[in-house]
Amino acid sequence: MILENKDCLEFLSELDSESVDLVLTDPPYFIGFDGGKGWDSAWDTEKDYLDWCMEWSEECARVLKPNGCMYVWGTTKTDTFLRYKLDVLNSLEDMVYQSWIIWSYDWGGRTKKNFARKHEDLLMYSKGKEFMFNRDDVRIPYIMKKSVRKGVDLNPLGKIPTDVWPKNNHTTSKEYAGWHPTQKPIELLERIIKAHTNPGDVVLDIFNGSGSTTIACANTDREFLGCELDKEYFEKSLKRIEDLVGVKKFTSNKLIDILEKNA
Repeated sequence: MILENKDCLEFLSELDSESVDLVLTDPPYFIGFDGGKGWDSAWDTEKDYLDWCMEWSEECARVLKPNGCMYVWGTTKTDTFLRYKLDVLNSLEDMVYQSWIIWSYDWGGRTKKNFARKHEDLLMYSKGKEFMFNRDDVRIPYIMKKSVRKGVDLNPLGKIPTDVWPKNNHTTSKEYAGWHPTQKPIELLERIIKAHTNPGDVVLDIFNGSGSTTIACANTDREFLGCELDKEYFEKSLKRIEDLVGVKKFTSNKLIDILEKNA
């Protein structure tokens, strides 16, 4: 597996076209979420930010294999922009919108003037109309013990999740690092990876942040490619990856081979 402390566009430029099976990434939102560090406020205007979003999304589409999938976490700003570019302008050739997933949670503050936003959006695109979906690998338990429809038996493997994914105990779980403001639950990343790839396939994350996608790939026996620009997050993610899955070899600021989990 390869992880670098590098700018995403520079990293993408080094990848071959149609070399990645799944793109799974969580870009900066441009809402000042960085506490003055700069990674979420590096653009002068919204136009500059959205132009940059178009650059990396075009490159992600280039390196994605035919029938591969691209998942992008985002806010209303990035989601609406990408939907407009891809659906209305057809700016990314062969990329087809497939789903808008909602991750819902109930922690954090409240507002007295409106309903508190307690969800994040996840856009899914495929390169071409057809794509892999390993439904039996992502089934979840039924709430009811038997079907309400007469003569219909429940699948013993469980049900296929909907496009609303509740996950309410993320910040109190052992996996929660606490030092990255947009860390995603490893369980949800594993669901995406299992649904659209097979063991040995390549998953790309160009905004690796806390390292959750790397860990999810190690847990599911997928190959990982990715980068993180912020040096502090990059170094902290290495320690987190080492603690949770084990790392065989490190090379600071260069290619990092995360070869296998510790036995």
